[in-house]
Amino acid sequence: MPTAFGEELPGGEAVFGGVVAVLVMLLVLHGPIATNILNVYSAALAALSMDIRLSRTALALIVGIAGYLVTVYFISAPSFAKAFDNWLISLLLWMSPWAGVIMADFFIKRRGRIDVAELYQPPEKSAYGDINWSGIIAFAAGLVAGWLVEDGLVPALQGPISLGLLGGADLSWLFGIAVAGGVYLALSSRLAPAPRVVPAGGADA
Repeated sequence: MPTAFGEELPGGEAVFGGVVAVLVMLLVLHGPIATNILNVYSAALAALSMDIRLSRTALALIVGIAGYLVTVYFISAPSFAKAFDNWLISLLLWMSPWAGVIMADFFIKRRGRIDVAELYQPPEKSAYGDINWSGIIAFAAGLVAGWLVEDGLVPALQGPISLGLLGGADLSWLFGIAVAGGVYLALSSRLAPAPRVVPAGGADA
């Protein structure tokens, strides 16, 4: 390929041909493999925390296959960047209200204090109970609020307020956090008082 100065540079096959190409491919493959080992392992642990009665090996295999299929979808999409951006937007839509509930609960309602031992008690004995419905309802409210002001790349992720009133501005992260956190604090003060707490380091902290 000629450069601006007229000389010819060798093509990619000349630079990375033969044995060198195999070495380059091994280097390229090492990073994704090492990273996804942690991803598959963490996903299996998360599934086990949901009391899914499957072996860790089976869960890791299922997660690995699901990740492979998602990768194939991204690669086969007409635009990889667009498909990947849609995926990131979908993560932002639910992560914002989730973060709002978590921050409101820990920093405002419990003031950074939590009874760690109660987290490991059976639901019927734990001071925290089983399902925190205030958190579930607040998360759903934040999810809807975030969608209303979201400007995604697909019609399903384009909220009416963002398109009609904000000129396409995306404020889903802000509305998701604020609405979810506010609704959680309002509901939790009515539905259930905060349980007995001790410092996160234990009773002697």
